[in-house]
Amino acid sequence: YSEDKHNLDWLKPGKSKKIKQRKILNHGLKRKTNPSENIAADLMAAINELKTRFYDLNRGRVDYERLKCSNEYLGYQEKVAQLKDFDLRSFSTPEQVKAFWINLYNTIVVQGIVEFDIQSSVRETAGFFKNIAYQIEDFTFTAEEIEHAILRANSRPPFSLFPLFRGADPRKPFILKELDPRIHFALVCGSRSCAPIRFYDAELIDEQLDIAARNFINSSEVIIVPEKNMIFLSQIFDWYEKDFGGRRNLLQFLLNYLVKDDKFDFLKKNKGKIKIEHLYYDWNLNH
Repeated sequence: YSEDKHNLDWLKPGKSKKIKQRKILNHGLKRKTNPSENIAADLMAAINELKTRFYDLNRGRVDYERLKCSNEYLGYQEKVAQLKDFDLRSFSTPEQVKAFWINLYNTIVVQGIVEFDIQSSVRETAGFFKNIAYQIEDFTFTAEEIEHAILRANSRPPFSLFPLFRGADPRKPFILKELDPRIHFALVCGSRSCAPIRFYDAELIDEQLDIAARNFINSSEVIIVPEKNMIFLSQIFDWYEKDFGGRRNLLQFLLNYLVKDDKFDFLKKNKGKIKIEHLYYDWNLNH
């Protein structure tokens, strides 16, 4: 969701400010304690604290104003500083890896919004996803790289010619082996049209991703209009159509999660001839 050709009003002169260089958000943060042996678990606990107090899980909103002045946010900054000492090879299961990167993506976006004092939309700051980054070990990872290189198995970002990790990039060993399209209902870009923000637990992540997919697909982001023989879909399904198996398999993917009602029956019978349109993507801040 980081870079696309839609809704470019935010990029007009006077509308946006630009991050001129990569900003590593956990540089300059002090470690008040020695790094624990389980930095990842401590960091996930700190993220969970933010979720408990400042995320409205029913509406998918974040209270950025209260969050940035809170002790919980200070605690999170202390934990994220320890990522410099974290061994990314220490995970024991693929589920731990997936949960770690999803939660880290969502919170780097939250921290970026706080640090850049974004008021209305992430589009206020051109290059936002390309340039907000964390240092982990001796590597840096931007939000864009976490999304497209790590979680999307180094698939090309929309409208790009090449994957982000190329050649002998030393970060390639951390790429997920398989692309799970359900991540698109878990990654939160700080905008109202993206999925509601959640916290993902490694032990429950498969069930949680199924719930996230089901909730999104049965929301106003998927509208079936039988009388017009049309289905209106979130632009996520346009930008990442290949992740869902291409247009031929996309509608079957939706059927796997849609509530079984009259509209489900209509789509099942007409999926080969129904017309697809895409909805406006609302980049306004999810606050």
